[in-house]
Amino acid sequence: MRWNFPLVALMVLAFHAKGQQTIYDETRVLYRSQWSGGLIIHGDGWGVQVYRGIHRTAKVVRLYGFEMVGMKHPKEVKSFNPYYDNSRGYFYGKLNALTILRPTIGGKHLITDKIRRSGVEVNYVWGIGPSLGLAKPVYLQIGKPDAIPYQNIVTERYDPAIHDVQNIYGRASWFTGVGEIRPYIGGFGRFGFNFEHSGHADGIKAIEVGCTLDAYPTVVPIMAEMEGVTNKQFFWEFYLAIQFGKKYTQ
Repeated sequence: MRWNFPLVALMVLAFHAKGQQTIYDETRVLYRSQWSGGLIIHGDGWGVQVYRGIHRTAKVVRLYGFEMVGMKHPKEVKSFNPYYDNSRGYFYGKLNALTILRPTIGGKHLITDKIRRSGVEVNYVWGIGPSLGLAKPVYLQIGKPDAIPYQNIVTERYDPAIHDVQNIYGRASWFTGVGEIRPYIGGFGRFGFNFEHSGHADGIKAIEVGCTLDAYPTVVPIMAEMEGVTNKQFFWEFYLAIQFGKKYTQ
């Protein structure tokens, strides 16, 4: 029997195409917008994010977002007063608690589409925008006088010149000092890869990994600069984000 090569090739391609059915085997929908949000974790803290996406083309999405993250100093070590079991832990030497707000504009660009329902869509993402650092002074509970047992405990703003492990009872409420927040205005940028997996074509379940940079014109004083501890004005971080959302045709 003599084989007809073009016919065999056509049959093989048809079989291969059938085995590679995608989630778009139904009528493919052109989405116009999307919303997503989730948790972001980086090397020195964590935060939350929310993004609005506008589809420019089938492969390009314009992103408008907002992130709020905490930024710790690598030298932060939690300490406790060894003489009082009910004392609250504190970070010795910490001057300010830094929270960063990031209004962002950016994009999501398709690299690899889903091949099948259980597949993964791969995108690269980028974003830029202002970085607003909010440095809230740290307040501690201080024992008076500097001897155990303390006769009185008062709340004071941490001052490395007069406060040490001998008189620090523990940390005060986080909300103490909110009225003394000092802003630091800088810039923000990010680049990463987004891996989207969802059993529904209009659903968003994604993991994103990448790096971010928050840059300020001056050093942000998170810690008291003593015993080799230094502060910085450029914050490079690797991050991982877990996102959930939905795509819309309107």
